[in-house]
Amino acid sequence: MKWFPAVVILTLGVASAATLSDVKKSLAAGQVQQTVQNALEIRTSEAYTLAAEALVLSVRKHILEKSNAPLLEQAETYARKAIELDPQNAAAYYQLSKALGGQAVLKGALGGLGALGETRELFEKSVQLNPNYAPGQVGLAMWHANVIKYGTLTAGLYGGKEQEILPRLQKAVDLEPHVVSHELNYAKALIILANKNKRLKSKYLQDARKHLQKATQMPAPTYWDREDREEAVGLLRSL
Repeated sequence: MKWFPAVVILTLGVASAATLSDVKKSLAAGQVQQTVQNALEIRTSEAYTLAAEALVLSVRKHILEKSNAPLLEQAETYARKAIELDPQNAAAYYQLSKALGGQAVLKGALGGLGALGETRELFEKSVQLNPNYAPGQVGLAMWHANVIKYGTLTAGLYGGKEQEILPRLQKAVDLEPHVVSHELNYAKALIILANKNKRLKSKYLQDARKHLQKATQMPAPTYWDREDREEAVGLLRSL
């Protein structure tokens, strides 16, 4: 057996250990399994949050497939662990809401409605902890938009408010003007509003096209940005 000097062994051990930078790089590259693996080596609140984010993002394009349930349940576990380690982690509450919302969608219409109260509370907690956390603002805005989309009765029952939508989306865009998903979600919300307001339908659709056009022309440095930009291209063509 060949032995290595202790200093060499120590150096190799340090080199093989994952860092938070590694987690972020693998997430940006769309490497979900590697992101989770690296995050579990670090086990900090931020690392667990990124692991949850990777799993949530990995299922978003095929959210209705039942095979996604275990991934979303694991995302929930990681988000809850992140909150346990740091109750002030705004991003963890956001990811927990996304994980729970995704699980509810898989259960059908009743499941989706049943989770509305809890997901709203989590988005609100995220924004309360950090008003400048742009994804939290988007999450809460789209919560209201989707509740309104369900219909007047549902909006009234669960508290969906139109005035909570566009100001929060605009705040997110102001905070992070180079994020493709913010422009895409802004457009999606405007399309929902256009379908609910005949008087302002033309204006809302015109504004939606502007946001989609901007999204299609933005740099897309991450795998997920490129997915969002591709979706924006398709949505723009459909309007």
